[in-house]
Amino acid sequence: MAVRKIAIVGAGPIGLEAALLARRDGFEVRVFETGRIAEHFARYGPVRLFTPFRMNSTELGRERLRSTGVKLPGDEEILTAAELRARYLLPLSRLPEMSGVIREGTRVGAIAREGLAKGRFEARGSRPFLLRIEDPNGEPLGLERADVVIDASGVYAGKRILLVGDGRSAANVIADLDELVRAGGESARTRIEWVHRDRGENSFAPVPAAELTELPVLRELNERASRIALGSAWIRHHAGATVVAYRPLPSGTIEVALVDSRAVEERIEVDRVLALVGYRPDLSLFRELQIHICYASEGPMALAAAVLAAQSKDPEAAQGCLGQVSHGPETLKNPEPDFYILGAKSYGRNPNFLLTLGHQQIEDVMGLIAASQRPVSPASR
Repeated sequence: MAVRKIAIVGAGPIGLEAALLARRDGFEVRVFETGRIAEHFARYGPVRLFTPFRMNSTELGRERLRSTGVKLPGDEEILTAAELRARYLLPLSRLPEMSGVIREGTRVGAIAREGLAKGRFEARGSRPFLLRIEDPNGEPLGLERADVVIDASGVYAGKRILLVGDGRSAANVIADLDELVRAGGESARTRIEWVHRDRGENSFAPVPAAELTELPVLRELNERASRIALGSAWIRHHAGATVVAYRPLPSGTIEVALVDSRAVEERIEVDRVLALVGYRPDLSLFRELQIHICYASEGPMALAAAVLAAQSKDPEAAQGCLGQVSHGPETLKNPEPDFYILGAKSYGRNPNFLLTLGHQQIEDVMGLIAASQRPVSPASR
């Protein structure tokens, strides 16, 4: 039986771990990454993670790196995004079995079934996927075929900053900026215009008690950021306000139009905007495939339904990241055979995703792929 080809979109933590496991199991693998390896972690370099290293890595990855002499962080060590990238994710990408697997600077522009339109249902699983490969600017580089596709594509001194959002990313920013202001000099002139929901004295989104108990770093951040937010003169609150427009000014600054809860408009001028309001998945990648998407979360329907069902049965247990559990391989299937959405993208707009969930998803999907081993169409070779 011919070796099946697996195409993975995204060289982040889930894409890399999926590629490593697929290579161990003998599959031919290609990983396509528009930017650099673990690009998101590079961009959010100084942001401290809430979870310990053991929750952000897999047993397979740790074993393989130790066997090559890489010194890994301690299991309970808390890393920044940049440290996790440098000390674990980049070494993963350099393992011998990953040689030639990852193509940086290559973007998957679209995915379809070769010879089949989206509206045709007959024998879709017998046709290979066709991936349009582009450079980061969208210039075509060619076409690639694959039997299976895994979509794993899925943060200022002396400035006036507009901060939008009230989650943990916003708490991290406020804690970091407090250190900047305390450093004195030009940094002491930093000012924040903060747009967030009106929660009374608590400016941040509530965190489940279980997470505050089990994740000391998160508890410390929550307490510290709350103190800073309430007692700092360099933060001006716009509780319950809405950003309705941005306008660049000739000076290089940005004029921001806000409307408060009484429909009163205010215009402020800032140097930078940090919009930390969560993410939404890019659904254009699989526009030509038969994917059932949840109308609320924009995640794949089977998984979204399972998450919602668990929350309705036990709202307290299912609230937050630590309350999430794997819902099994069947929830990762799509109407499109052999196409899987993993990682944060699988949760769509739902923010309650942890890397440990993604690691379990990889195991589940590789089990599905192994169980569906069948003769491969000659056209995919």
